[in-house]
Amino acid sequence: MKQKLIRKSRFLGEAILTSYSQIFFTGNKILATILLVVSFIDWWTGLSGLIAVITAVTLAEVLGYSPVTLKKGLFSFNALLVGLGVGTYFSPGLEVLLLIVMGGAIAFFSTVFLMGLFAKYGLPFLSIPFLLAMWLLLLAFPSFSGIALNTEALYPSNMFFKLGGNTLVVIVDGLNNFFKDTGFDTYFLSLGAIFFQFNILAGILIAIGLIIHSRINFLFSLIGFFVAFWLYSFLGMYTGSLNYTYYGFNFILSAIAIGGYFLIPSRQSFLWNLLLIPVLVVTTIGSDRLFSYFELSVFSLPFNMVIIGILYAFKIRYNQTIPPILTVIQQKNPETNAYLYHSQPAKEYAAFTMPIRLPFMGKWTVNQGHEGKYTHKEFFKYAWDFIIKDETSGKEYLGDGLLLSDYFCYDKPVVAPALGTVVAVVNTVEDNEIGATNLHQNWGNTVVIQHDTYLFSKLSHLKKGTIEVNIGDFVVEGQYIGKCGNSGRSPYPHLHFQLQSSAIIGGATIFWPLSEYLVESTSNIGFVQKGIPKENETIVNIATSSILQTAFKWNPGDEFKLSIKTDDGISDTFLIRNEIDIYNHSSLVCLKTGAKMYYENNGKTFSALNYVGSKKSALFYFYRAFYKVVLSEYNDLLVETKFPVHHLYRFPLLTLQDFLVPIKIFLKGNYSLSYKETDQLFNPQKITLKSQIIGSNKKELFSAAITVHKNTEIDIESNTKKRIKINLKWVNRVY
Repeated sequence: MKQKLIRKSRFLGEAILTSYSQIFFTGNKILATILLVVSFIDWWTGLSGLIAVITAVTLAEVLGYSPVTLKKGLFSFNALLVGLGVGTYFSPGLEVLLLIVMGGAIAFFSTVFLMGLFAKYGLPFLSIPFLLAMWLLLLAFPSFSGIALNTEALYPSNMFFKLGGNTLVVIVDGLNNFFKDTGFDTYFLSLGAIFFQFNILAGILIAIGLIIHSRINFLFSLIGFFVAFWLYSFLGMYTGSLNYTYYGFNFILSAIAIGGYFLIPSRQSFLWNLLLIPVLVVTTIGSDRLFSYFELSVFSLPFNMVIIGILYAFKIRYNQTIPPILTVIQQKNPETNAYLYHSQPAKEYAAFTMPIRLPFMGKWTVNQGHEGKYTHKEFFKYAWDFIIKDETSGKEYLGDGLLLSDYFCYDKPVVAPALGTVVAVVNTVEDNEIGATNLHQNWGNTVVIQHDTYLFSKLSHLKKGTIEVNIGDFVVEGQYIGKCGNSGRSPYPHLHFQLQSSAIIGGATIFWPLSEYLVESTSNIGFVQKGIPKENETIVNIATSSILQTAFKWNPGDEFKLSIKTDDGISDTFLIRNEIDIYNHSSLVCLKTGAKMYYENNGKTFSALNYVGSKKSALFYFYRAFYKVVLSEYNDLLVETKFPVHHLYRFPLLTLQDFLVPIKIFLKGNYSLSYKETDQLFNPQKITLKSQIIGSNKKELFSAAITVHKNTEIDIESNTKKRIKINLKWVNRVY
């Protein structure tokens, strides 16, 4: 019972703390602690905010809302803002305490309603609940005869004297004089105003917290504010008005939101910030004049209007691969978002989330690709024709190729490229003789499979009578569909494959990349994460190795030991557990250090998605060694991709890169995994691999010789200063 109460107290404490940092779109505890301290520079304002947060957290807990959402502070950060606002406007008193609780409750229920409403459109509700609650309380204020306005906030020197005596007053006055008329005085006041602390000390402390949390966010806060500051001057507005209206925080929060949170930080997000701020300035000035008729402050209304509007415009774009790129999964800070996105092997195709794979097994050649010179034109330009060629002669048939059976691809199996439902089948068209075509039944024997709402695949020119699926059948990737034939408008056997947005046989093609296939070259076989097979390329569907498949196939709760030993005799053992969270994300967790490696295993490839926690764990070596593994049986395979640079470099180089992310990522991390000859052709007992990470100036940052044994044991010998040797051995397996 006692342990349960302790866990619950810790959980609620974290939910309260992250309510503060969530205002800056993060759960960073250091920044949250600084913001909590800042809110108590004026003790009454700080206490009011804390009471409102506790109110919202308590309501969410009593009503049984999502613990994950509650822990992130999403239910309560608007209530915090309301509490801070009430504490700033109204003097201490029992009546005001009741008002704080009521305001927190209004903000909470507004949050719940708007969270559900905006989620339908994939949009954030931002601080709209705060605006609704705060405006209601201010409009109702004239009716409250027992509540007085707070005049203490008008005399910050008195507040600082009570807080730290004459010493603190001198320090704050010195800061005011140092930054006077530089623009930074207004910047710091605007930062402090976010937490209803209208003094330069609050702004400086928040700026320090921003730098600790994210160099990108700090940079964008400066850009957003000073672009607006310049525009005020350029448009003939009095820049000093920002010192008493405090609307500068709208520009700061908007720049952080667009530049470093909702968009992947890049040159495009930087440019969009420059375009956004002028719109925001005009919106702020206009809305301020409008709300002055109601004797209300616009608070964060301009920020909400512009950010929600521009995000909606980005989300309804037809082509989501064009920059700027929306952040799909939020990491701990914008830097991590940028580095992980930058390391994606096919980031130009990141928006194509449904994987479509090759519709055959083995090696085939692209006879006609996109916008081919024969038939892939206009509506059908995004299609492929596949054939099989002899590796020695380069021909696609035996002898003179006069018979259908002479062609290597004829009568070969065709498989489903992804899971889906069969929506159209034609299985009665006769195969043509070589050189003849059937113009009346253009597509011949065809199967159309629906994979998503507007995503269908079409496989055509199949052999009559070989199709073994019917309309309404559910198929999985790799399932037999039929055999390659020569029916329809096909003078010689080949497989026509296309993606389209409708179930119609003969519907127009759409652009869609294929996922995870191999490309054969003269020197080796290369791996393609997502791509467009090109004409005359020999491409290969991944044939998996039983050794690698078994070695990387784990069940929830499975545990293994990573035993580590260095050349100087130091050894250690780390117990690793395989876990799956409520979002179905798989991870390996180091039970000694708490480090976690997120990964994905789709049966053909093993991909390390992210690493969080201590780099002293042996799990970090495992992460670097097996960043990308194709579970293939090919000996001469070479896997190449980018490695996240924030896991390769440290201060000061990484810190400098953090500031320069919106301009360019200059640090390098190129990962490769090469497959060596197996110990024996039939029934091999082990597979030998070599992984390597090359950094800037072609400097080797990591390399490892790897042996994966048939009994699932793995040996890793890394080429570090101490030549670390690691052995992976199962402790138990839970089935």
